[in-house]
Amino acid sequence: MQVTGTLIQPTAIKDILTGILLCMLIIAIMYVMPLIGIFAWLFLPLPVLFYRLKVGRNGSGIIMATSLAVLIVFTHNVAFNTLYFGSLLMTGFFLGEYIENHLSIEKIMLYTGFTVLGACGAVLLIYSLTQGQGIGHLISNYVSRYQALSTQLFSESAQLYPEMQVDQQMLEKASSLFVIIFPGIFINSYLTMVWLNILLIKKLLSKKGIIVKSIENLNQWKAPDYLVFGVIALSLLIFLPIDVLKFFAVNCLIILMFVYFFQGIAVVSFFFQKKNAAFALKFFFYILIGIQPLFLFLVIGLGLFDTWINFRKLDTATR
Repeated sequence: MQVTGTLIQPTAIKDILTGILLCMLIIAIMYVMPLIGIFAWLFLPLPVLFYRLKVGRNGSGIIMATSLAVLIVFTHNVAFNTLYFGSLLMTGFFLGEYIENHLSIEKIMLYTGFTVLGACGAVLLIYSLTQGQGIGHLISNYVSRYQALSTQLFSESAQLYPEMQVDQQMLEKASSLFVIIFPGIFINSYLTMVWLNILLIKKLLSKKGIIVKSIENLNQWKAPDYLVFGVIALSLLIFLPIDVLKFFAVNCLIILMFVYFFQGIAVVSFFFQKKNAAFALKFFFYILIGIQPLFLFLVIGLGLFDTWINFRKLDTATR
């Protein structure tokens, strides 16, 4: 079914202003209340995404550009944080673009990620030229600050729990390891945010009586079978005595494990829907996944083995 009619309307000033206010409210929460802001950033793309589908490309572009301009004016600088907020706003915009074109869920997520990455890279290049510094220098400075911050956080944690008796050398190793796996963790957090916004816009669209086939039946989603060979190959690369390959293999493996986490969640959601499970049961299970690493790994394993076992019998169901 086409995303037309009910949600695609002429650009309205009221809708644009509402979208800007919603974006600025979420950004303000992230600045003023950092604890809540940890979760608030997940929803920043949603206003741009919603109004991209409602008022069109021009209206959502105004929302995105104005929100970012207001942020720059109030913070009085253009830095990585501004680029970070801009990437979230662009995520909502491009998600709307690809959803409206009825691409598959894989293409929606991949195209959005690569488009936002390309746009951020271009902005970073222009910024580096204006500052007379190379991109590598800017990124290395940012990574150095991040590594120093992570070391400080680990040290403060050790001071809070002196009975753990963690020595400084171990803290430095833990900090270095965290910096090494940071790209994989960052990409997974971005994929989580994209997935969450797709689920939310799906709910909003369904309330309007609009169904987009490409984002329906997400609990039947399955990763391509060939990714299993990627898991095997990357697992072997980790043991090679080449640091660059290890860095690449570890981060790619973290990302692939998260892909299978999505597949495992789809399997769980499929059976919850099939058995008409109560909301309380589903809520309790998802909370367990969030706070208990054992359940997280069980879901990843469920997604991985679903490649061979096909728990949902998707092939036979479509015949």
